[in-house]
Amino acid sequence: MKYTIATLMAAGLATAAPAQDRTVTLGQVGLSFYAVVGGVVQEVLEERGYTVEVIEGSHSEIFPMLGAGEVDLLAAAWLPGGHAALYEPVEDVTFQIAPIYEEARFFWVVPSYVPEDMVSSIEDLARPEVAERMPDTIISLPEATGLTTGGRRVMEAYDLGSAGYTLEAAPPANWIGTFETAVRNEEWVVFPLWQPQWVNAAHDIRALDEPQNAYGDPDTAWLIGHESLRDTVDAETLALLEAIRLPVDVVTEMDRRVNVDGLSPREAAQSWMEENPAAVAAWGSS
Repeated sequence: MKYTIATLMAAGLATAAPAQDRTVTLGQVGLSFYAVVGGVVQEVLEERGYTVEVIEGSHSEIFPMLGAGEVDLLAAAWLPGGHAALYEPVEDVTFQIAPIYEEARFFWVVPSYVPEDMVSSIEDLARPEVAERMPDTIISLPEATGLTTGGRRVMEAYDLGSAGYTLEAAPPANWIGTFETAVRNEEWVVFPLWQPQWVNAAHDIRALDEPQNAYGDPDTAWLIGHESLRDTVDAETLALLEAIRLPVDVVTEMDRRVNVDGLSPREAAQSWMEENPAAVAAWGSS
């Protein structure tokens, strides 16, 4: 990819890795918003002359692989809160490389056609005139996800059960399907969501205020390396990885290109990098 070679050469960081074979195993959770970030990391490493093998899996699979050294890099871990329980067992054998994006968080949204003067906060959901318009069941993702475990705290914090609501853990197809059906029919709906996530870029929605902070403070998404990575990549490559920064809305847009435009995660990463050579060059000059 000439765009990254040119921009990184301009920043003085395009010296190739040593000629011998260097393979880096990149781990990522099998969701598209993780995969587009992984695509950026893969691009940077391959421009430096490394071979990158990508392994995808669930959260519960990838973190232990990182701890065992079966994965050299993880893109990315939400810290200090979202992935704390998964990160703690591997913390002693890993190191934090780069805060790739900030403001990673969960929230609930409504379509923008729901009047803001009636629904601007989760507290408003308990108002009788709102509750009678909203579906009684709020569809979330499977039970173990942060979206749903945190959503249960939201239900309790605002006593939404007393207002007639239930939070239902469901497969991803049900979660997004319920929302898209409601939007297509211009019906009221509450939709648990997070950022970065493609729905934020593809639909006209409004995040609800959450004054009790039941979901907790936003996290930072960190690129994490196994300690053995220091022996695999050269110092200049590690410095380049340390400099990668992606605003959360950029990750959201790349995710939209996957889920709406039909690109692969790698293609979405490549297309954004091609369109933003100055941003890529800034990593090399940090």
